[in-house]
Amino acid sequence: MALSPARETAHPPPMNKLRFLLLLAAALGALLLPRPLRAAALEGPTWTLTELAGKAFVAPAGGRGAPTLQFEAAKKSANGFSGVNRYFGGYEKDGDKLKFGAIAGTKIAGPPEAMQAERAFHSMLVSVSQWQIADGALALLSEGKVVARFAARPAGEK
Repeated sequence: MALSPARETAHPPPMNKLRFLLLLAAALGALLLPRPLRAAALEGPTWTLTELAGKAFVAPAGGRGAPTLQFEAAKKSANGFSGVNRYFGGYEKDGDKLKFGAIAGTKIAGPPEAMQAERAFHSMLVSVSQWQIADGALALLSEGKVVARFAARPAGEK
């Protein structure tokens, strides 16, 4: 049975309604997904150390986990956890150039291996001259060589 031209324009075929509803559902669903980290956002996420001096970082026994690093653009400050203690200091960023100022922190004693890892982490920070982000990972460089890598953790996530 053929439909009259008037009927075709007044009532679109059911398939068009279905397509519209599917597109609408997909668009609304996309709005509910968490926003991914911006590829080049140095400031914002908390960065967790994954590699130091070319070796995968494993938190030493007696330490309290992997070091972290967070940048606060408004204050030009960097802070985090260095394995045993918390630390803080300033930084300067110009394009891909990055330089940390003096690093200060708490003075809690820890096991010798954890304290040694913490000193190595602080020494690395002071040596940094450049940064880059690729595939969601932050690389800190000194004289063109990667000295540390970090994985991003969105703000507020534990």
